Amino acid sequence: MKIVSIVVPAYNEEAVLDEFFDRVLAVADGQPAYAFRIILVDDGSSDRSLEMALSWRGKDPRVAVLSLSRNFGHEEALAAGLEAALGDAAIVMDADLQDPPELILELLAKWEEGFDVVNAHRSSRREDSFLKRWTAREFYKTINSLSGKVPIPENVGNYRLISRRVIDLLNSMPEKTRVFRVLIPYLGFRTATVDYIRPRRVAGSSHYNYSGMTRLAVDGITSATTIPLQFAVKAGIVVSLVGFLYLAFIVLSALVHNTAVTGWASTMSVILFLGGIQLLFLGVIGVYIGRIFEEVKDRPGHIVQKAWIAPLDRDESGVS
Repeated sequence: MKIVSIVVPAYNEEAVLDEFFDRVLAVADGQPAYAFRIILVDDGSSDRSLEMALSWRGKDPRVAVLSLSRNFGHEEALAAGLEAALGDAAIVMDADLQDPPELILELLAKWEEGFDVVNAHRSSRREDSFLKRWTAREFYKTINSLSGKVPIPENVGNYRLISRRVIDLLNSMPEKTRVFRVLIPYLGFRTATVDYIRPRRVAGSSHYNYSGMTRLAVDGITSATTIPLQFAVKAGIVVSLVGFLYLAFIVLSALVHNTAVTGWASTMSVILFLGGIQLLFLGVIGVYIGRIFEEVKDRPGHIVQKAWIAPLDRDESGVS
């Protein structure tokens, strides 16, 4: 019997957890060929999410719970869950039921065909606002134009299945700022895709505001490539060349035509333009320096405050 861990980062999801566990365990009950372990990672919730998860653990030994010491963010909660993932494969999904548990069957079927990574692809984002659809499209367009030889699949979040060797490789990566939708394509391996239409949230609201999505986009781009730094160098060369040509024009005008180029507005425009360019690229450099700062501190990306995990063997399925 194959063991499959289902890793579920959760933050303030009390409104959906009962239905989530009902549906996930129903899927698990219908698959006697697999022993499932549902690992819910409570990312410092301030509501009853942890209490409810522990209640479900009391009802079903297949439920495991990790409690982080504070809110470390979605990606770090996911990392904690993958470190605890046992067995032959792991399925990563959110608790808000926008990742429908019934799709697990299709993910497993593709895995059995020999794929190490099976992505759940959102064939429609009609439940999202126009602004969210547009920003998502621009994010994937930007990161794929910068990432070079490692394309990031569009409209694929963290809902996917990964094999044991992919889990082990992800857990061995020492970097502190991890964006799994960038790291997993980097590893390669045979990849399949399963399409689905993403439903609306069953209850509550998304915890990913535009500030969080912007932070995720910056982390994703800076972890995937150094091209923004290279672009800063090229832009500096172009601006310097334009400045040199303008200076040559002023000198030649003075020598040949005995005229001086005047104008307060043009001078201020040049100063403001150059100042803006410098500040922009100082910011880009600062982001990369900040990443170096986080890496050299070598602090753990997350801290597990307490773990409730029972042994699970390959002959175990269903409730004991």
